[in-house]
Amino acid sequence: MKLRITSFIALSLASTMAFAASNFEAQDANGDGNISKDEFFGSVSDVGTYSDWDSDSDGLLTEDEFNEVGWDYDFVTWDVDGNSYLDGGEVYDGYFNTYDEDENGHWDDGEWDDAGDGGLFDV
Repeated sequence: MKLRITSFIALSLASTMAFAASNFEAQDANGDGNISKDEFFGSVSDVGTYSDWDSDSDGLLTEDEFNEVGWDYDFVTWDVDGNSYLDGGEVYDGYFNTYDEDENGHWDDGEWDDAGDGGLFDV
């Protein structure tokens, strides 16, 4: 079990580090000075982070899997449909919305920086 958890953490960190290495401009695919949800989803899904966190590979995150990642976010708030599982959309929406401070559907450079402060990109 200890080896499984260590492998899980290593995979998660490697994926996160690859994403974090990219800068704001690289994520802003259309160059409009903002990162849309689509740009964010594309970047995160390219890294494969969600599949790394889904330790039983069932396509859903349980609250235990969510907590194993070590985030300090509220599972229940992210579980929009209330089914006690998070699908990829709920995870990415939950994370994106957490740092979309002005709730305009885009991250500006400051929101991108905030997402790195103790969040997904802070490795």
